[in-house]
Amino acid sequence: MGIGSALRERRIRQLGLPPFVAVDASTDVQETIRTMQSAKLGSVLVTENDRLVGIFTERDFIAKVAGTNTEGSRPIRDLMTPNPATLHPDDSVFDAIRLMDEHGYRNVPIVDEQGHLTGSLPVSTLIDFLAESLPQEVLALPPRANQQFSAKDGA
Repeated sequence: MGIGSALRERRIRQLGLPPFVAVDASTDVQETIRTMQSAKLGSVLVTENDRLVGIFTERDFIAKVAGTNTEGSRPIRDLMTPNPATLHPDDSVFDAIRLMDEHGYRNVPIVDEQGHLTGSLPVSTLIDFLAESLPQEVLALPPRANQQFSAKDGA
């Protein structure tokens, strides 16, 4: 099976997603950051009435909090990225890679048909999938897709 087939056939639900962390939209900035630090995550999902309403990432922190006079008591809803792009558990790994690549996302929330949050897909999970499932294909690829080597490497 080639890379293209594997990426289109494998579903997100089959990846074994890591546990996700969510905070309520009313949680203050300081508590949200402490939650991210204790979980060692680069983002947290933001919910309101058990529905996904946003995501707060390291990038949001750098752009909206670090070096500013932002009060730590402000609710995270004021600083989150609202209405983030999402994926469905039955979307393909190819769909996830394409979305992340097109928009520079490192983490995408996973929601079911009713819009309930079911998980979060970090880019590290996709990298692990590629390295473990397709080692020969991944390790044999040049660093750049159009790269041609002038001579064989090794003995």
